Amino acid sequence: MASAKKILILDLGMQSLRLAEFSSTSGGKLKLLRGARRDLRLDPSLEATRAHQIQLGLEDILKEWKFKGGSVTLVLPAHTVFTKVAPLEVPGGNSAQIKALVDFEAQHNIPFPLDDVVWDYVVMGQTPAGAVNVVYIAVKLDLLEELCRSISATGLQITSISASPLALYDAFQHAYPEESLSQTSLLIDIGSRTSNLVISTPGSFFSRSIPSGGLAVTNAIAKDMHIELEEAEALKVTHGKVALGAGFALPEDPVEANLARLARQSLLKTQADISRSLSYYRSNLSGSDPSLVFLTGGMGSMPYLAEFLSEKFLKEISFFEPLRGVALSEKAFPFVESNPNNLGELVGGALIGTDIPHTTVNLLPPFLVNRRELNKRLPWLAGAVAIFFLALIYWYGYALHATSVTATETTKINDAITEESSIAAQIDKRSASLREVNETSSQLLSLVQLRADYPAILTDLCAKIPSRFLWITEIQPILPIPERGAPKGSFSPNVIKNISVKGLYLDNPRQAAVIDDFVTALQSSTIFKVDEKEKSKIIIQRGSPNGQYWAYPFALTIPLQNPISPLP
Repeated sequence: MASAKKILILDLGMQSLRLAEFSSTSGGKLKLLRGARRDLRLDPSLEATRAHQIQLGLEDILKEWKFKGGSVTLVLPAHTVFTKVAPLEVPGGNSAQIKALVDFEAQHNIPFPLDDVVWDYVVMGQTPAGAVNVVYIAVKLDLLEELCRSISATGLQITSISASPLALYDAFQHAYPEESLSQTSLLIDIGSRTSNLVISTPGSFFSRSIPSGGLAVTNAIAKDMHIELEEAEALKVTHGKVALGAGFALPEDPVEANLARLARQSLLKTQADISRSLSYYRSNLSGSDPSLVFLTGGMGSMPYLAEFLSEKFLKEISFFEPLRGVALSEKAFPFVESNPNNLGELVGGALIGTDIPHTTVNLLPPFLVNRRELNKRLPWLAGAVAIFFLALIYWYGYALHATSVTATETTKINDAITEESSIAAQIDKRSASLREVNETSSQLLSLVQLRADYPAILTDLCAKIPSRFLWITEIQPILPIPERGAPKGSFSPNVIKNISVKGLYLDNPRQAAVIDDFVTALQSSTIFKVDEKEKSKIIIQRGSPNGQYWAYPFALTIPLQNPISPLP
């Protein structure tokens, strides 16, 4: 008899997590050994702590099982995964072009930047029109890494990741092989936050997640009865049922009647979304109307839900039985009885670790991929480490011999360094003295040059000023702004580029035009740089004659041809 292989599957739902252990033989026989479930908090405000809740619940199960570590397959819930079925026309029908086309179309079919997600695809047959049926699967990278790190912290090693729609499809193919090969079947998985539609046709696949499920009923109960979500969920589970249509009486208990009414109102929207999705499948993808309809998911246990869907879709609704063909151990019976409609994802995930046909996608985040590659290289690394230590031992003997020689040479070098350090200190001292002399000489040379610059400026101004009606009262250099942190009294590296000239002009027949004559005369100066076009910038003040005074002020800012150094 073939030896059994243990398989650990973790199914993450919005409302709970389920861990199941299967065994599989090389002959393809699957057996459920045991399972456990832990509920999560429903409050949406606690969504940020979801990864921590998962870690605590998982640690509790592993402690109860006395399970210290191992490999696990993770099945992600539909509300965390983007799934899209996209029919692609392959040019020339060449299957070798599929990957290139899929990679190109991923940018258009995945509504997130590709650098922010972990994504993969799987080809699921062809549409009736002949297009290649490509299923895109994408998960936000930050969300996936947070979940994986929380699970890895419990000691489990994630070896593969799948998504709820694909796991349900694989479980259906395994449980209903004849129906999957001959008919179009619809699997309705109504969970807490989402409702998944999985359509299996011979050689093809379609899936869509609807953002509506059991939580909508819980919210409606909490809002109508003004109670907390946890209390509303307990009421729904213990007394909830779906009200049937006309001709059926409501329960006699007023509370149960109200719960039934609220459940029907909430599920009407879910049913309408399902109908629209089926219409899209028939019209846009040329799909056929399902002949078999199966119900599963946490909400599947609510009384009269199957009758409600049968009334709306005018079809017989059967409950999905994923454990068909799966053996059960005695320890598994309590888990199966408490989770009658939540085992499809676990069975579908368990198929990944067997030789039984299944859908495989690569959704491992980069840090887990790198860890897996590292584990593969560990034997080689261990060999390299052994060689390294052997080399160390060999070189140790050589180092002992070289140590004495090195010590002798080091003493000689240290003596030479001490002698040369003394010489270097003397050189540094002489260099500092030389720098001080150079700085002093530079300042003295600047002062000597100023003795020639300022008389030249005065001489040129006297030569260009008009002989009548205008005289200068003040000449000042426009000083540069000193640099921040410069020592007081030190020369600024800036230079004086402009001279401020102030004075008065006499009330005369030409009035302020004598200022323009003065500026025009400066254009021929070899000291000043005056341009006729820049006259408005040079004349910064021009007093207007009003007959009340005998003279009026003016002020000029005159650029220099060659900048001069400022005084200390």
